[in-house]
Amino acid sequence: MRALVIGASGQIGGHLRAQLLARGDAVVGTYATVEQPGLVPLDLDQADAVAGLIADAAPDVVFLPAGWTWVDGNEDDRARSFRQNCEQPLFVCQQAAQVGAVFVTYSTDYVFDGAAGPYAEDDAPAPLNVYGEAKLAAEQALLASGAECLILRTTTVYGPETQGKNFVYQLVRRLRAGQPFQIPSDQVATPSYGPDVAAATLALLDQGARGVWHVAGPDVLDRAAFARVACEVFDLDFDAIDVKTTAELAQKAARPLLAGLKTDKLRAAGISVRGVRAGLEAMRAAIEAGDAAAP
Repeated sequence: MRALVIGASGQIGGHLRAQLLARGDAVVGTYATVEQPGLVPLDLDQADAVAGLIADAAPDVVFLPAGWTWVDGNEDDRARSFRQNCEQPLFVCQQAAQVGAVFVTYSTDYVFDGAAGPYAEDDAPAPLNVYGEAKLAAEQALLASGAECLILRTTTVYGPETQGKNFVYQLVRRLRAGQPFQIPSDQVATPSYGPDVAAATLALLDQGARGVWHVAGPDVLDRAAFARVACEVFDLDFDAIDVKTTAELAQKAARPLLAGLKTDKLRAAGISVRGVRAGLEAMRAAIEAGDAAAP
Protein backbone atom coordinates (compact mmCIF):
# COMPACT_ATOMS: atom_id res chain seq x y z
CA MET A 1 0.00 0.00 0.00
CA ARG A 2 1.14 3.54 -0.78
CA ALA A 3 0.25 5.93 2.04
CA LEU A 4 0.46 9.67 2.59
CA VAL A 5 0.39 10.78 6.24
CA ILE A 6 -0.25 14.51 6.53
CA GLY A 7 0.89 15.48 10.00
CA ALA A 8 3.35 12.63 10.56
CA SER A 9 5.27 14.67 13.13
CA GLY A 10 2.30 14.62 15.48
CA GLN A 11 1.09 12.06 17.96
CA ILE A 12 -1.25 9.82 15.95
CA GLY A 13 0.48 10.65 12.68
CA GLY A 14 3.84 9.53 14.04
CA HIS A 15 2.45 6.19 15.12
CA LEU A 16 0.67 5.72 11.80
CA ARG A 17 3.86 6.32 9.85
CA ALA A 18 5.93 4.03 12.07
CA GLN A 19 3.41 1.20 11.88
CA LEU A 20 2.95 1.53 8.13
CA LEU A 21 6.71 1.40 7.60
CA ALA A 22 7.03 -1.58 9.95
CA ARG A 23 4.62 -3.60 7.86
CA GLY A 24 6.38 -2.71 4.61
CA ASP A 25 4.10 -0.06 3.16
CA ALA A 26 5.47 2.85 1.12
CA VAL A 27 4.95 6.02 3.14
CA VAL A 28 5.31 9.74 2.54
CA GLY A 29 4.96 11.74 5.75
CA THR A 30 4.67 15.50 6.18
CA TYR A 31 5.25 18.08 8.89
CA ALA A 32 4.00 21.66 9.20
CA THR A 33 6.31 23.34 11.73
CA VAL A 34 8.24 20.65 13.63
CA GLU A 35 10.84 19.29 11.23
CA GLN A 36 11.73 15.62 11.61
CA PRO A 37 14.04 13.33 9.60
CA GLY A 38 12.34 11.63 6.69
CA LEU A 39 9.38 14.03 6.54
CA VAL A 40 8.59 16.63 3.90
CA PRO A 41 7.21 20.12 4.68
CA LEU A 42 3.57 20.86 3.90
CA ASP A 43 1.42 23.85 4.77
CA LEU A 44 -2.25 22.95 4.49
CA ASP A 45 -3.04 26.62 3.82
CA GLN A 46 -1.19 26.22 0.48
CA ALA A 47 -3.83 24.49 -1.62
CA ASP A 48 -1.63 24.11 -4.70
CA ALA A 49 1.10 22.42 -2.64
CA VAL A 50 -1.41 20.04 -1.09
CA ALA A 51 -2.92 19.11 -4.43
CA GLY A 52 0.55 18.71 -5.99
CA LEU A 53 1.85 16.45 -3.24
CA ILE A 54 -1.18 14.18 -3.38
CA ALA A 55 -0.95 13.96 -7.18
CA ASP A 56 2.79 13.23 -7.07
CA ALA A 57 2.57 10.67 -4.25
CA ALA A 58 -0.37 8.87 -5.92
CA PRO A 59 -1.29 7.17 -2.62
CA ASP A 60 -3.83 4.46 -2.04
CA VAL A 61 -4.70 6.07 1.30
CA VAL A 62 -4.36 9.64 2.58
CA PHE A 63 -4.30 10.00 6.35
CA LEU A 64 -4.99 13.40 7.93
CA PRO A 65 -4.46 13.27 11.69
CA ALA A 66 -3.41 16.93 11.68
CA GLY A 67 -5.74 19.65 12.94
CA TRP A 68 -6.07 22.57 15.33
CA THR A 69 -6.93 20.97 18.66
CA TRP A 70 -6.46 23.88 21.12
CA VAL A 71 -10.06 24.07 22.29
CA ASP A 72 -9.93 27.55 23.87
CA GLY A 73 -8.01 28.90 20.89
CA ASN A 74 -10.74 27.61 18.60
CA GLU A 75 -13.29 29.49 20.69
CA ASP A 76 -11.41 32.75 20.08
CA ASP A 77 -10.95 32.26 16.33
CA ARG A 78 -13.96 30.63 14.70
CA ALA A 79 -12.75 31.35 11.18
CA ARG A 80 -9.42 29.60 11.74
CA SER A 81 -11.16 26.74 13.52
CA PHE A 82 -13.44 26.03 10.57
CA ARG A 83 -10.65 26.55 8.04
CA GLN A 84 -8.27 24.09 9.68
CA ASN A 85 -10.74 21.60 11.14
CA CYS A 86 -13.39 21.51 8.40
CA GLU A 87 -12.42 23.17 5.12
CA GLN A 88 -8.90 21.75 4.91
CA PRO A 89 -9.95 18.14 5.61
CA LEU A 90 -12.65 18.41 2.95
CA PHE A 91 -10.15 19.79 0.43
CA VAL A 92 -7.65 17.02 1.19
CA CYS A 93 -10.43 14.46 0.83
CA GLN A 94 -11.41 15.89 -2.55
CA GLN A 95 -7.81 15.73 -3.76
CA ALA A 96 -7.49 12.17 -2.48
CA ALA A 97 -10.58 11.22 -4.44
CA GLN A 98 -8.98 12.66 -7.59
CA VAL A 99 -6.26 9.99 -7.40
CA GLY A 100 -8.61 7.23 -6.25
CA ALA A 101 -7.34 7.21 -2.65
CA VAL A 102 -9.28 6.48 0.50
CA PHE A 103 -9.30 9.41 2.93
CA VAL A 104 -8.86 8.82 6.68
CA THR A 105 -9.21 11.51 9.32
CA TYR A 106 -10.01 11.93 13.00
CA SER A 107 -12.76 13.55 15.00
CA THR A 108 -13.62 13.90 18.69
CA ASP A 109 -16.10 13.24 21.47
CA TYR A 110 -16.51 17.02 21.61
CA VAL A 111 -19.15 16.66 18.90
CA PHE A 112 -21.40 15.62 21.83
CA ASP A 113 -22.76 17.76 24.67
CA GLY A 114 -21.58 15.57 27.53
CA ALA A 115 -25.01 15.19 29.09
CA ALA A 116 -25.10 11.39 28.98
CA GLY A 117 -21.80 9.93 27.73
CA PRO A 118 -20.04 7.81 26.77
CA TYR A 119 -21.59 7.95 23.31
CA ALA A 120 -22.10 5.50 20.45
CA GLU A 121 -21.59 6.34 16.78
CA ASP A 122 -25.30 6.80 16.14
CA ASP A 123 -26.02 9.06 19.13
CA ALA A 124 -27.13 12.56 18.19
CA PRO A 125 -24.28 15.10 18.20
CA ALA A 126 -24.72 18.44 19.94
CA PRO A 127 -21.40 20.27 20.32
CA LEU A 128 -20.97 22.84 23.08
CA ASN A 129 -17.98 24.73 21.63
CA VAL A 130 -16.52 25.98 18.36
CA TYR A 131 -13.99 23.14 18.13
CA GLY A 132 -16.78 20.55 18.35
CA GLU A 133 -18.89 22.49 15.84
CA ALA A 134 -16.03 22.58 13.33
CA LYS A 135 -15.26 18.88 13.72
CA LEU A 136 -18.93 17.97 13.33
CA ALA A 137 -19.21 20.17 10.23
CA ALA A 138 -16.21 18.31 8.81
CA GLU A 139 -17.79 14.94 9.49
CA GLN A 140 -21.02 15.98 7.79
CA ALA A 141 -19.28 17.51 4.77
CA LEU A 142 -17.06 14.46 4.28
CA LEU A 143 -19.96 12.02 4.50
CA ALA A 144 -22.04 14.16 2.12
CA SER A 145 -19.19 14.33 -0.40
CA GLY A 146 -19.66 10.75 -1.50
CA ALA A 147 -15.90 10.16 -1.26
CA GLU A 148 -14.36 6.99 0.13
CA CYS A 149 -13.63 8.11 3.68
CA LEU A 150 -13.11 6.75 7.16
CA ILE A 151 -13.73 9.10 10.10
CA LEU A 152 -12.41 7.98 13.46
CA ARG A 153 -13.61 9.71 16.60
CA THR A 154 -11.18 9.42 19.47
CA THR A 155 -10.52 11.24 22.74
CA THR A 156 -7.86 12.12 25.32
CA VAL A 157 -5.07 10.52 23.31
CA TYR A 158 -1.91 9.80 25.30
CA GLY A 159 1.18 7.65 25.00
CA PRO A 160 4.78 7.92 23.83
CA GLU A 161 5.44 10.52 21.15
CA THR A 162 8.29 12.51 19.64
CA GLN A 163 7.06 15.97 20.65
CA GLY A 164 5.99 15.16 24.21
CA LYS A 165 2.88 17.36 24.18
CA ASN A 166 -0.02 15.21 25.39
CA PHE A 167 -1.69 15.46 28.81
CA VAL A 168 0.44 12.80 30.49
CA TYR A 169 3.68 14.43 29.30
CA GLN A 170 2.47 17.77 30.64
CA LEU A 171 1.55 16.24 33.99
CA VAL A 172 4.84 14.39 34.42
CA ARG A 173 6.94 17.36 33.30
CA ARG A 174 5.22 19.84 35.63
CA LEU A 175 5.17 17.62 38.70
CA ARG A 176 8.80 16.57 38.30
CA ALA A 177 9.74 20.24 38.08
CA GLY A 178 7.68 21.12 41.15
CA GLN A 179 5.47 23.41 39.09
CA PRO A 180 1.73 23.94 39.65
CA PHE A 181 -0.63 21.83 37.56
CA GLN A 182 -4.40 22.25 37.48
CA ILE A 183 -6.87 19.68 36.23
CA PRO A 184 -10.67 19.39 36.20
CA SER A 185 -12.31 16.90 38.54
CA ASP A 186 -15.53 16.49 36.58
CA GLN A 187 -14.66 16.04 32.89
CA VAL A 188 -15.17 12.39 31.98
CA ALA A 189 -13.72 10.69 28.90
CA THR A 190 -12.34 7.38 27.66
CA PRO A 191 -8.55 7.93 27.41
CA SER A 192 -7.04 6.39 24.29
CA TYR A 193 -3.52 4.98 23.90
CA GLY A 194 -2.03 6.55 20.77
CA PRO A 195 -0.22 3.52 19.32
CA ASP A 196 -3.44 1.51 19.64
CA VAL A 197 -5.45 4.25 17.93
CA ALA A 198 -3.06 4.02 14.98
CA ALA A 199 -3.15 0.20 14.97
CA ALA A 200 -6.96 0.22 15.08
CA THR A 201 -6.99 2.65 12.16
CA LEU A 202 -4.95 0.28 10.01
CA ALA A 203 -6.98 -2.74 11.12
CA LEU A 204 -10.22 -0.99 10.12
CA LEU A 205 -8.74 -0.01 6.78
CA ASP A 206 -7.72 -3.61 6.17
CA GLN A 207 -11.32 -4.62 6.81
CA GLY A 208 -12.60 -2.04 4.32
CA ALA A 209 -14.34 0.08 6.95
CA ARG A 210 -15.89 3.39 5.93
CA GLY A 211 -17.98 6.04 7.65
CA VAL A 212 -17.78 7.00 11.33
CA TRP A 213 -16.17 4.72 13.93
CA HIS A 214 -15.23 5.24 17.56
CA VAL A 215 -11.66 4.31 18.52
CA ALA A 216 -11.07 4.83 22.24
CA GLY A 217 -9.99 3.12 25.43
CA PRO A 218 -12.30 0.99 27.59
CA ASP A 219 -11.93 2.96 30.84
CA VAL A 220 -14.46 5.68 31.64
CA LEU A 221 -12.53 8.10 33.85
CA ASP A 222 -12.67 11.71 34.93
CA ARG A 223 -9.46 13.65 34.38
CA ALA A 224 -8.49 13.44 38.06
CA ALA A 225 -8.84 9.65 38.10
CA PHE A 226 -6.75 9.44 34.93
CA ALA A 227 -4.11 11.65 36.52
CA ARG A 228 -4.06 9.51 39.65
CA VAL A 229 -3.22 6.40 37.65
CA ALA A 230 -0.54 8.33 35.76
CA CYS A 231 0.98 9.44 39.06
CA GLU A 232 1.05 5.83 40.27
CA VAL A 233 2.74 4.60 37.09
CA PHE A 234 5.29 7.44 36.93
CA ASP A 235 5.95 7.53 40.72
CA LEU A 236 4.57 11.03 41.26
CA ASP A 237 2.61 12.65 44.08
CA PHE A 238 -1.02 13.05 43.04
CA ASP A 239 -1.64 15.38 45.98
CA ALA A 240 0.64 17.94 44.32
CA ILE A 241 -2.01 18.45 41.62
CA ASP A 242 -4.52 21.29 42.01
CA VAL A 243 -7.86 19.60 41.29
CA LYS A 244 -10.79 21.92 40.59
CA THR A 245 -14.24 21.67 39.09
CA THR A 246 -14.78 22.84 35.53
CA ALA A 247 -16.77 25.79 36.85
CA GLU A 248 -13.84 26.82 39.07
CA LEU A 249 -11.38 26.57 36.18
CA ALA A 250 -13.53 28.96 34.11
CA GLN A 251 -12.17 27.70 30.79
CA LYS A 252 -13.08 29.88 27.83
CA ALA A 253 -14.75 27.12 25.82
CA ALA A 254 -17.50 25.01 27.37
CA ARG A 255 -16.51 21.38 27.91
CA PRO A 256 -18.75 18.32 27.73
CA LEU A 257 -18.64 16.83 31.22
CA LEU A 258 -19.91 13.28 30.71
CA ALA A 259 -18.21 12.59 27.40
CA GLY A 260 -16.19 9.64 26.10
CA LEU A 261 -16.86 7.12 23.36
CA LYS A 262 -18.47 3.69 23.32
CA THR A 263 -16.57 1.15 21.21
CA ASP A 264 -19.02 -1.76 20.87
CA LYS A 265 -18.83 -1.47 17.08
CA LEU A 266 -15.03 -1.55 17.15
CA ARG A 267 -14.90 -4.54 19.47
CA ALA A 268 -17.43 -6.38 17.29
CA ALA A 269 -14.88 -5.96 14.48
CA GLY A 270 -12.31 -7.73 16.69
CA ILE A 271 -10.33 -4.56 17.49
CA SER A 272 -9.63 -3.00 20.87
CA VAL A 273 -7.60 -0.30 22.62
CA ARG A 274 -5.80 -1.18 25.85
CA GLY A 275 -6.86 0.23 29.21
CA VAL A 276 -5.29 3.21 30.95
CA ARG A 277 -2.93 1.43 33.34
CA ALA A 278 -1.58 -0.88 30.64
CA GLY A 279 -1.22 2.07 28.27
CA LEU A 280 0.61 4.21 30.81
CA GLU A 281 2.96 1.36 31.68
CA ALA A 282 3.75 0.87 27.99
CA MET A 283 4.28 4.62 27.65
CA ARG A 284 6.77 4.69 30.53
CA ALA A 285 8.60 1.66 29.11
CA ALA A 286 8.90 3.31 25.68
CA ILE A 287 10.24 6.53 27.20
CA GLU A 288 12.78 4.69 29.35
CA ALA A 289 13.89 2.65 26.33
CA GLY A 290 14.59 5.88 24.45
CA ASP A 291 11.88 5.22 21.87
CA ALA A 292 10.00 8.45 22.60
CA ALA A 293 10.52 11.95 23.93
CA ALA A 294 11.42 12.24 27.59
CA PRO A 295 9.10 14.42 29.73
